[in-house]
Amino acid sequence: NGAVTVTFTATDECGLTSTTTATYLIKDTEAPIVETTAGDLDRTVECSDASALTTALSLAPTATDDCSATVLNLVSDIVNQDTDCPNGYVQIRTWNFTDSCGNTSDNFTQTITVVDTTAPELILPPNVSAECSDDLSPASYGTATATDNCDDNPSVTFSDAITEGNCVGSYTITRTWSTTDACGNTFAADQIITVSDTTAPEFDQAELPENITVECNAIPEAVALTATDNCGDATVTFEETITNGNCPSNYTITRTYTATDNCGITNTHIQTITVQDTTAPTFVETLPATNIVVECNNVPEAETLTATDNCGSATVTVEDVRTDGDCDSNYTLARTWTATDACGLTTTHTQIITVQDTTAPTFTSDLPSNITVECDAIPDAETLTATDNCGDATVTSADAITNGDCPNNYIIARTWTATDACGLTTTHTQLITVQDTKAPLPTTSYDENLEVSCTDIPEIPELEFEDNCSSNSNIIVVFNETSTYQEGVFEDYQIVRTWTVRDECNNEAVYTQTLDVILDEEIFNIVAPDWCFEEGVIDMNTLIPGDINTNGTWEMIEGDTNATLTQNIFDPSTLELSLDFLPDSGGINYLFRYTTTHDGCISITEVTMNVHADCVVLPCGEKDVEISTALTPNGDAYNETFEIAGIDLCGFTYQVQIYNRWGALVFESDDYQNDWDGSSSKSAVGAAGKVPNGTYYYIIKIKDSGLPPFTGPLYIGTK
Repeated sequence: NGAVTVTFTATDECGLTSTTTATYLIKDTEAPIVETTAGDLDRTVECSDASALTTALSLAPTATDDCSATVLNLVSDIVNQDTDCPNGYVQIRTWNFTDSCGNTSDNFTQTITVVDTTAPELILPPNVSAECSDDLSPASYGTATATDNCDDNPSVTFSDAITEGNCVGSYTITRTWSTTDACGNTFAADQIITVSDTTAPEFDQAELPENITVECNAIPEAVALTATDNCGDATVTFEETITNGNCPSNYTITRTYTATDNCGITNTHIQTITVQDTTAPTFVETLPATNIVVECNNVPEAETLTATDNCGSATVTVEDVRTDGDCDSNYTLARTWTATDACGLTTTHTQIITVQDTTAPTFTSDLPSNITVECDAIPDAETLTATDNCGDATVTSADAITNGDCPNNYIIARTWTATDACGLTTTHTQLITVQDTKAPLPTTSYDENLEVSCTDIPEIPELEFEDNCSSNSNIIVVFNETSTYQEGVFEDYQIVRTWTVRDECNNEAVYTQTLDVILDEEIFNIVAPDWCFEEGVIDMNTLIPGDINTNGTWEMIEGDTNATLTQNIFDPSTLELSLDFLPDSGGINYLFRYTTTHDGCISITEVTMNVHADCVVLPCGEKDVEISTALTPNGDAYNETFEIAGIDLCGFTYQVQIYNRWGALVFESDDYQNDWDGSSSKSAVGAAGKVPNGTYYYIIKIKDSGLPPFTGPLYIGTK
């Protein structure tokens, strides 16, 4: 706070001054403004995080004042203990700021909350396996301990949960250990104790059934056994299995006694009983005669015999053993009856039967008669059948060929032979006369008549032929093609293709394909090299492909007709330079057409060529410039306008200024077109709007030419 006097001085350019003063009274009534946002310094820290707590306590707000520095004042520092957590509390610190004039800011409050949210940690005893009879308390299998970040003595408790196993003595104890600190943070973890039963039960009887051997009718009954188990009850089951021996009455009985406790642990005892049978069976009926002789179609059926056995039933089987003779129906049978009991003990009886066959077979089908057929229609041999009095008969056929006058004309003698099992035979012969009267036929499809374009004449079809009797290698094919086409004749024409085919027996046929050919155009495009018009004439025939004849005609379709085309000679040298035809102007595009016949078609070759003037050097130098020295615009067609000549084709722009003898500008143009006729913009001078007679002076600048300005006198006569 205070007063300030200010002196103002005004000074002019000559240093003369004038002064005045003003006094200002200054007061500070504004309190400091706290810059830190409420809540920015609030912190929540773990009770064990000393570093974070130190950092939170080091924080302080800041403030600004419009006139002086500020002083931070701690108003209060209050700690409120958490009643539910001995390790937690809330510390509230309050500040304000004062400036040098005693103005005080609003209070700023920081809240530091100290919490305990970390649960204790457990150290568990290991998971273990135990017997069902063991002491399963923590005294035997360990006690868990705990540590905490803020509580030196967290509590530890446990609870057990039992998960039943597959039997009474097998289960799992899940022992859950829990720890809690002073602030109620808890943590739990499981110790697993696996309980099992591994001891098998014991039989109660001192003597168990022994192994024995007995007759099949003296098998003892099974004994009833009991058992006890160290971990609970036990049951005894009995199972009997029979292992067959070498016969139904010779076998082994295995009796298995199994003691099982509640957990399925077993103790077994096995008794083996061997059963035997030794006596063979006997026949009941009178036995058949020992030897007999019979015809092959009169072999007697085997008699049915029966037998008895002392240990059970007996079966009788009969078996014939054949001894072949000199044919299938002449043989000997040894017929044996065998009586067999359940143990394979046997009694046998054998009868010898001699069998004979003497009669040949006979055909049972209608017999084929003699026939005449085409060579491709020879019938297959008919299947004939025959019968024999003593069994089956087989029929075979065989062909004997007698050749004729060609490979496919011949006679077949077909003989069927019926043969029985003893080789006795009967025969029948049929004569088949074979002829070949048919010519070969095409197997490939083709069009006999076609209308085609000369540009799309199909290839000669590769026809294949087959004959009803001759093989492909023995078919003779002669091909011929004729055409009415003539080179240089612009008319449609015809192509005839002929195939003459003959088989081995000289049967012949002719097949043709006729093509009506339309004379169409084939157009080829050629881009010839660019040509400078001063390079002379071009023989256009040198531009067409070498396989095309040079008897056709040339036409100029597009281009400047000042160039001439005489037959095949093109002469561009008659062209003249113009504003449209200059070096580097792109030249003139020509299109030529050459028409002739080629490969059976109208052949049109279109040749594109660019004729240019790039080989010409234009006269665009200083010595080539020609400037008018006199102007007489009197209507006589001479010297009517002021002209700049000699470099007209160079594409330059002329900037022209014309002055009278007193230096006055009478004409000016930045793009002069050789069109000034002495006209004046001032009607007061000269005749008929023209400048007066006299000598004038010009200045000519040729833009972008690289040439110096041209100056000189110009005489103008306007009368």
